[in-house]
Amino acid sequence: MTMNLQENSDGNLDALQMSKLIIDEYSAKILSYAKDKPRSVLEMCEVLGIPMTLGYRRVNILTQLGLMVCQGRVLTRNGKWMKIYLSRVNRAYIFFEKGKLRMKFEMKTGEERWTDDWYPLELRSEEILPC
Repeated sequence: MTMNLQENSDGNLDALQMSKLIIDEYSAKILSYAKDKPRSVLEMCEVLGIPMTLGYRRVNILTQLGLMVCQGRVLTRNGKWMKIYLSRVNRAYIFFEKGKLRMKFEMKTGEERWTDDWYPLELRSEEILPC
């Protein structure tokens, strides 16, 4: 399952792109599984049945967007260091209001983050013909 997310001119994701990310099955599983305890990508992929490459991609995207955070590293039985990640999201809301799509995140810190609004093709009033 590939994700074609398109950043806006500010380098951010608008509400439509962010909502696609949040409702993506793998992203939703990852954010849910790592909500209370930091987890490694390997553990998340094994437990949640996510292909390893896609698991790493989703965690990277979620981390870049500030929805997850690397909590540190743990030493494996093989003597290798592995990063562990924690979800920062407490709640996510999707709003459709007055013709625009908006998203709000309530972070575990209490911070509220809003995405950029998304508008469909806008029609000027003179382009609208009566029925």
